[in-house]
Amino acid sequence: MACVVFEKQNETIHFYPIPKRLLTEILQNEDYRSFTLDAAESWVGQLTVDISQDNIIGMGGFKTAHPGWLTLTPPPISGFGSVSRHEIVVKRPFHQVYPHGVSQGPFKIGRFPVADELPKLFKEANVLYWASSLLQLTYDFIDHRLASSCPPPSPIPRVRFVEAGLALAFVQGPTAASKPGSRTCPIRACYLLEELIDGGDDAFLKFIHNTDANPLLDELDDGYDLAVFFSFTQHVQYVKTGGLAFISDYQGM
Repeated sequence: MACVVFEKQNETIHFYPIPKRLLTEILQNEDYRSFTLDAAESWVGQLTVDISQDNIIGMGGFKTAHPGWLTLTPPPISGFGSVSRHEIVVKRPFHQVYPHGVSQGPFKIGRFPVADELPKLFKEANVLYWASSLLQLTYDFIDHRLASSCPPPSPIPRVRFVEAGLALAFVQGPTAASKPGSRTCPIRACYLLEELIDGGDDAFLKFIHNTDANPLLDELDDGYDLAVFFSFTQHVQYVKTGGLAFISDYQGM
Protein backbone atom coordinates (compact mmCIF):
# COMPACT_ATOMS: atom_id res chain seq x y z
CA MET A 1 0.00 0.00 0.00
CA ALA A 2 1.23 3.53 -0.77
CA CYS A 3 2.13 5.80 2.12
CA VAL A 4 0.76 9.37 1.89
CA VAL A 5 2.35 12.05 4.08
CA PHE A 6 1.57 15.75 3.61
CA GLU A 7 0.16 15.05 0.12
CA LYS A 8 3.35 13.22 -0.88
CA GLN A 9 2.63 9.67 -1.98
CA ASN A 10 5.52 7.23 -1.52
CA GLU A 11 5.66 4.03 -3.56
CA THR A 12 8.00 1.07 -3.80
CA ILE A 13 8.29 0.39 -7.52
CA HIS A 14 9.87 -1.62 -10.29
CA PHE A 15 11.01 0.75 -13.04
CA TYR A 16 11.25 -0.31 -16.69
CA PRO A 17 12.98 2.29 -18.90
CA ILE A 18 11.83 2.68 -22.49
CA PRO A 19 14.81 1.68 -24.65
CA LYS A 20 16.00 3.47 -27.78
CA ARG A 21 16.48 1.23 -30.82
CA LEU A 22 17.13 1.81 -34.50
CA LEU A 23 14.17 1.27 -36.78
CA THR A 24 16.08 -1.44 -38.65
CA GLU A 25 16.55 -3.34 -35.37
CA ILE A 26 12.85 -3.08 -34.58
CA LEU A 27 11.82 -4.31 -38.01
CA GLN A 28 14.33 -7.17 -38.16
CA ASN A 29 13.67 -8.56 -34.69
CA GLU A 30 10.10 -9.54 -33.80
CA ASP A 31 10.94 -9.30 -30.10
CA TYR A 32 11.58 -5.56 -30.58
CA ARG A 33 8.30 -4.71 -32.35
CA SER A 34 6.88 -3.23 -29.16
CA PHE A 35 8.07 -2.10 -25.78
CA THR A 36 7.70 -4.86 -23.20
CA LEU A 37 8.62 -5.25 -19.56
CA ASP A 38 12.07 -6.85 -19.37
CA ALA A 39 13.05 -7.91 -15.86
CA ALA A 40 16.71 -7.94 -16.91
CA GLU A 41 16.47 -4.23 -17.75
CA SER A 42 14.58 -3.04 -14.69
CA TRP A 43 15.36 -1.35 -11.40
CA VAL A 44 13.83 -1.45 -7.95
CA GLY A 45 13.30 1.97 -6.47
CA GLN A 46 11.31 4.51 -4.52
CA LEU A 47 8.90 6.94 -6.12
CA THR A 48 7.50 10.01 -4.40
CA VAL A 49 4.57 11.78 -6.06
CA ASP A 50 3.31 15.23 -5.10
CA ILE A 51 -0.43 14.61 -5.41
CA SER A 52 -1.57 18.04 -4.21
CA GLN A 53 -3.83 19.91 -6.62
CA ASP A 54 -1.93 23.14 -5.99
CA ASN A 55 1.29 21.71 -7.45
CA ILE A 56 -0.14 19.70 -10.34
CA ILE A 57 1.88 20.26 -13.51
CA GLY A 58 -0.99 19.73 -15.88
CA MET A 59 -4.12 17.81 -16.81
CA GLY A 60 -4.86 16.76 -20.36
CA GLY A 61 -7.79 14.93 -21.81
CA PHE A 62 -6.94 11.63 -20.12
CA LYS A 63 -3.70 12.00 -18.10
CA THR A 64 -2.61 14.02 -15.09
CA ALA A 65 1.00 15.14 -14.64
CA HIS A 66 2.47 15.60 -11.17
CA PRO A 67 5.91 16.50 -9.80
CA GLY A 68 7.83 13.50 -8.54
CA TRP A 69 11.16 12.21 -7.30
CA LEU A 70 12.76 8.91 -8.31
CA THR A 71 15.47 6.96 -6.52
CA LEU A 72 16.67 3.72 -8.14
CA THR A 73 18.73 0.99 -6.45
CA PRO A 74 21.41 0.67 -7.64
CA PRO A 75 21.25 3.84 -9.73
CA PRO A 76 22.13 3.71 -13.46
CA ILE A 77 25.56 5.06 -14.35
CA SER A 78 24.03 7.98 -16.25
CA GLY A 79 20.75 9.37 -17.49
CA PHE A 80 17.27 8.94 -16.11
CA GLY A 81 17.30 8.02 -12.41
CA SER A 82 21.09 8.21 -12.09
CA VAL A 83 20.89 10.56 -9.10
CA SER A 84 19.05 10.15 -5.83
CA ARG A 85 15.64 11.86 -5.73
CA HIS A 86 15.81 12.65 -9.42
CA GLU A 87 13.17 15.28 -10.23
CA ILE A 88 10.73 13.85 -12.76
CA VAL A 89 7.18 14.13 -14.12
CA VAL A 90 4.71 11.44 -13.05
CA LYS A 91 1.81 10.81 -15.42
CA ARG A 92 -1.23 8.65 -14.82
CA PRO A 93 -4.52 8.10 -16.69
CA PHE A 94 -7.70 9.42 -15.13
CA HIS A 95 -11.42 9.66 -15.77
CA GLN A 96 -13.83 12.36 -14.69
CA VAL A 97 -16.12 11.52 -11.77
CA TYR A 98 -19.22 13.71 -11.54
CA PRO A 99 -21.82 13.81 -8.78
CA HIS A 100 -24.75 11.46 -9.31
CA GLY A 101 -27.05 12.70 -12.06
CA VAL A 102 -24.56 15.33 -13.33
CA SER A 103 -22.48 15.06 -16.53
CA GLN A 104 -20.70 18.41 -16.65
CA GLY A 105 -19.15 21.05 -14.41
CA PRO A 106 -16.74 20.38 -11.53
CA PHE A 107 -15.52 16.80 -11.24
CA LYS A 108 -13.20 14.64 -9.18
CA ILE A 109 -10.26 12.71 -10.60
CA GLY A 110 -10.95 8.99 -10.79
CA ARG A 111 -8.35 6.30 -11.42
CA PHE A 112 -8.79 3.16 -13.51
CA PRO A 113 -8.43 -0.39 -12.24
CA VAL A 114 -4.92 -1.74 -12.88
CA ALA A 115 -6.27 -4.07 -15.58
CA ASP A 116 -7.37 -0.98 -17.55
CA GLU A 117 -4.60 1.38 -16.48
CA LEU A 118 -1.67 -0.77 -17.58
CA PRO A 119 -2.75 -1.16 -21.27
CA LYS A 120 -3.32 2.60 -21.52
CA LEU A 121 0.21 3.33 -20.29
CA PHE A 122 1.70 0.60 -22.47
CA LYS A 123 0.20 2.40 -25.46
CA GLU A 124 1.78 5.68 -24.32
CA ALA A 125 5.14 3.97 -23.77
CA ASN A 126 5.06 2.41 -27.23
CA VAL A 127 4.32 5.77 -28.84
CA LEU A 128 7.52 7.11 -27.26
CA TYR A 129 9.39 3.93 -28.23
CA TRP A 130 8.50 4.18 -31.91
CA ALA A 131 8.73 8.00 -32.07
CA SER A 132 12.32 7.92 -30.80
CA SER A 133 13.16 5.37 -33.48
CA LEU A 134 11.56 7.46 -36.24
CA LEU A 135 13.37 10.59 -35.11
CA GLN A 136 16.70 8.73 -35.15
CA LEU A 137 15.84 7.52 -38.68
CA THR A 138 15.51 11.17 -39.67
CA TYR A 139 18.90 12.12 -38.24
CA ASP A 140 20.54 9.12 -39.89
CA PHE A 141 19.17 10.37 -43.21
CA ILE A 142 20.39 13.92 -42.51
CA ASP A 143 23.87 12.80 -41.44
CA HIS A 144 24.20 10.57 -44.50
CA ARG A 145 23.34 13.47 -46.80
CA LEU A 146 25.65 15.89 -44.98
CA ALA A 147 28.56 13.49 -45.38
CA SER A 148 28.35 13.80 -49.16
CA SER A 149 27.22 17.40 -49.67
CA CYS A 150 28.06 20.99 -48.86
CA PRO A 151 27.35 22.33 -45.36
CA PRO A 152 23.72 23.43 -44.88
CA PRO A 153 22.91 27.17 -44.95
CA SER A 154 21.89 27.06 -41.28
CA PRO A 155 22.58 24.76 -38.32
CA ILE A 156 20.57 21.54 -38.11
CA PRO A 157 18.46 21.46 -34.91
CA ARG A 158 19.36 18.53 -32.68
CA VAL A 159 16.36 17.49 -30.59
CA ARG A 160 15.28 14.35 -28.79
CA PHE A 161 12.35 12.90 -26.90
CA VAL A 162 12.40 12.82 -23.11
CA GLU A 163 13.79 9.83 -21.26
CA ALA A 164 10.89 7.83 -19.87
CA GLY A 165 9.73 4.50 -18.51
CA LEU A 166 6.93 2.64 -16.77
CA ALA A 167 6.82 2.21 -13.01
CA LEU A 168 4.76 -0.52 -11.39
CA ALA A 169 3.82 -0.13 -7.73
CA PHE A 170 3.13 -3.37 -5.92
CA VAL A 171 0.91 -4.30 -3.01
CA GLN A 172 3.10 -4.59 0.05
CA GLY A 173 2.78 -7.68 2.26
CA PRO A 174 0.50 -10.71 1.83
CA THR A 175 -2.75 -10.28 -0.06
CA ALA A 176 -5.89 -12.22 0.57
CA ALA A 177 -7.52 -13.99 -2.34
CA SER A 178 -11.21 -13.43 -2.70
CA LYS A 179 -11.83 -17.16 -3.16
CA PRO A 180 -9.78 -20.28 -2.33
CA GLY A 181 -7.41 -20.99 -5.18
CA SER A 182 -7.90 -17.59 -6.86
CA ARG A 183 -5.15 -15.09 -7.48
CA THR A 184 -5.00 -11.38 -6.83
CA CYS A 185 -2.94 -9.01 -8.95
CA PRO A 186 0.09 -7.82 -6.96
CA ILE A 187 0.30 -4.61 -9.03
CA ARG A 188 -1.39 -1.75 -7.20
CA ALA A 189 -0.83 1.12 -9.63
CA CYS A 190 1.03 2.06 -12.82
CA TYR A 191 2.81 5.29 -13.69
CA LEU A 192 4.50 6.78 -16.74
CA LEU A 193 7.66 8.53 -15.55
CA GLU A 194 9.21 11.18 -17.77
CA GLU A 195 12.26 13.38 -17.63
CA LEU A 196 11.48 16.87 -16.31
CA ILE A 197 12.17 19.58 -18.89
CA ASP A 198 13.45 22.86 -17.48
CA GLY A 199 11.17 25.80 -18.13
CA GLY A 200 7.53 26.54 -17.54
CA ASP A 201 4.26 27.03 -19.33
CA ASP A 202 5.59 30.15 -21.05
CA ALA A 203 8.45 28.16 -22.62
CA PHE A 204 6.28 25.24 -23.76
CA LEU A 205 5.32 25.30 -27.44
CA LYS A 206 3.18 23.16 -29.68
CA PHE A 207 4.89 23.22 -33.07
CA ILE A 208 2.62 21.04 -35.24
CA HIS A 209 -0.92 19.83 -34.62
CA ASN A 210 -1.72 16.15 -35.02
CA THR A 211 -4.26 16.86 -37.77
CA ASP A 212 -2.14 19.20 -39.94
CA ALA A 213 1.37 18.95 -41.38
CA ASN A 214 1.81 22.74 -41.45
CA PRO A 215 3.54 24.58 -38.58
CA LEU A 216 1.20 26.01 -35.96
CA LEU A 217 3.50 28.99 -35.48
CA ASP A 218 3.61 32.08 -37.64
CA GLU A 219 6.76 33.03 -39.50
CA LEU A 220 7.68 35.78 -37.01
CA ASP A 221 7.04 33.63 -33.91
CA ASP A 222 9.86 32.29 -31.79
CA GLY A 223 10.34 28.64 -32.65
CA TYR A 224 9.05 28.94 -36.22
CA ASP A 225 12.31 27.65 -37.73
CA LEU A 226 12.11 24.58 -35.49
CA ALA A 227 8.49 24.02 -36.50
CA VAL A 228 9.55 24.07 -40.16
CA PHE A 229 12.29 21.55 -39.34
CA PHE A 230 9.69 19.28 -37.72
CA SER A 231 7.60 19.49 -40.91
CA PHE A 232 10.69 18.37 -42.79
CA THR A 233 11.18 15.42 -40.43
CA GLN A 234 7.59 14.32 -41.10
CA HIS A 235 8.28 14.35 -44.84
CA VAL A 236 11.44 12.25 -44.41
CA GLN A 237 9.70 9.75 -42.15
CA TYR A 238 6.72 9.42 -44.49
CA VAL A 239 8.93 8.79 -47.52
CA LYS A 240 11.44 6.48 -45.80
CA THR A 241 8.65 4.30 -44.33
CA GLY A 242 6.73 4.13 -47.60
CA GLY A 243 3.91 6.24 -46.22
CA LEU A 244 3.39 4.01 -43.18
CA ALA A 245 4.42 6.27 -40.32
CA PHE A 246 5.48 9.74 -39.25
CA ILE A 247 5.57 11.68 -35.99
CA SER A 248 2.78 14.18 -35.37
CA ASP A 249 1.85 16.58 -32.59
CA TYR A 250 5.40 17.84 -32.00
CA GLN A 251 5.53 19.84 -28.77
CA GLY A 252 8.09 20.77 -26.18
CA MET A 253 10.52 23.53 -25.31
